[in-house]
Amino acid sequence: MRNVIVPQIKSSSLVGQLKSLYETLKDAKPNEDLNFDLNQLSFACPLLILPLCSYLNTTKSEFVISKDSKIKSYLDVINFPKGITSVSSFHQKIQKDKNYIPISVLTREGVVGRERLESLFATMVYKAIDVSGIEGVSNAIYYPIGELITNIFEHSKENQGFIFGQFYPKKEWLDICIVDRGRGLAAAYQQEKNLNLSDGDAIAEVMKGNSTKPDKERGYGVRTSKRVVCEALGGEFTIISGSSALVVSKDKEKLVSLPNFHWQGVIIAYKIPKPKHPIDIFPYLE
Repeated sequence: MRNVIVPQIKSSSLVGQLKSLYETLKDAKPNEDLNFDLNQLSFACPLLILPLCSYLNTTKSEFVISKDSKIKSYLDVINFPKGITSVSSFHQKIQKDKNYIPISVLTREGVVGRERLESLFATMVYKAIDVSGIEGVSNAIYYPIGELITNIFEHSKENQGFIFGQFYPKKEWLDICIVDRGRGLAAAYQQEKNLNLSDGDAIAEVMKGNSTKPDKERGYGVRTSKRVVCEALGGEFTIISGSSALVVSKDKEKLVSLPNFHWQGVIIAYKIPKPKHPIDIFPYLE
């Protein structure tokens, strides 16, 4: 088993988080069993921690961290790497640690339970940012979470998805990450619509609203979620599949190649500032 030192995150921006994830997983073979050394980390963020969590849960990989690590207690509190898998466990967790949103593991089976867990997660996120009373904010928080989770089970052919969020009170930023280890976007287009696309082109098709489903139904969930995050809320958004990533902020959008890196499935992450004014998401919905 190859040892991988997870590098320190140099910036809390999505680009900075993505760089750390890239350095961690570049040169990894498909589903290679790795031993992740987390001892250099003094700060943990969803775009790094959640993909590692899903990788650990879907391979025979392991991780090491010193009991003296600055993030050891935090990782324990958020249930890294196993996550929360049931509504009852989530209830117990939030009663014990109300300031931390645990990693949640969602499954295709048991739709009612999954939806309840999803709802609890979204409610805890909304309470964490403490914006009750500001018109439209609840819609803006709940909409992308629901749409992007639904997207996992529509395109991935995987029975499991992961979601994690963290609100940073001092910086007044909310980070959310949603991950699956399914077939990925390019494979979905090839299998469902017989389109042979590169990873970058597949991401571009998703952002045009072109569904991976074989019928003519449009697939606006990811695209509208990106608009809500970046335009309505003034945040940042990224989607990663295979060896490509799209990084979006309010005024710029860039599709980048990730050499010697391949994520089996899809990673979506976004960060938003704490809303201070009423939000109307409906002009951005399609």
